[in-house]
This record gives sequence, C-alpha cells and structure tokens, in this order.
Amino acid sequence: MTKKSSKNLLDSVETLIGQNAVIEGNLKTDKVIRIDGKINGNIDAAGILLGADGLISGDIKTEVIMIGGAVKGNIFASESIEILPKAKVSGDIQTTLLTIAEGGFFEGKSSIINSEETNVAGAKKK
Repeated sequence: MTKKSSKNLLDSVETLIGQNAVIEGNLKTDKVIRIDGKINGNIDAAGILLGADGLISGDIKTEVIMIGGAVKGNIFASESIEILPKAKVSGDIQTTLLTIAEGGFFEGKSSIINSEETNVAGAKKK
C-alpha cells in the first residue's frame, strides 16, 4: 500500500463492519477496513477507519489508522495515527506521524519511529 492520507483512506475502504456488528476474535486483512461496530480482539490490517460509534478492544497493527471512536489497546501504525475530536485511545502507540485533534483523548505512552528503519510488521529492516 502506498502512503495514504486520511482522505485517501476513506476512498480505499474495501470492508465495512456495521454499527450493530460485534466481532469476538482476531481480524487480519491486507485491505482497508471501516469499523462502526465493536471488535474484541487484535486487528492486523493495511488501514483502519474507526467510526464515531466504533470500539476496538485489542491490539492493532496497521499502516494508517484514523480513529473517531474508542480504542482500548496498543497501536502500531507504520505510517500514521490520527485521533479525531471526541475519539478516545487508551494504550501505548508507535507510529511515524501522530495527530491528535482538539477534543481527542489519548492515555498511554507514545513512541515516534523512523519509517525507513521499520516495516509494517514492526520488524527492523536489515
């Protein structure tokens, strides 16, 4: 996946998890997903768009994530994390670019990583 801005992320959504859906278990895809429901489990996806009513309870590994709802878990995003107004994130995060909008909430440790040294899997390049 090439570098994605927030606007490009919206255009790239291939999977939708609806507002009334509840998923128990881990989710893995090489595509961009939009989550308006609830997921109790870890997520590994190319990109994630978490809607205002969405809730993720688990660790996340992705390239890009835009958070409008709530995340309870650690996030590794190789490119960017964007926390929108009214969004809540509780957990440690690692990324190359972090944006927290006014009104967004973040509790945890944040680490900025060098994108040239780390790939999406979080492994150091040789």
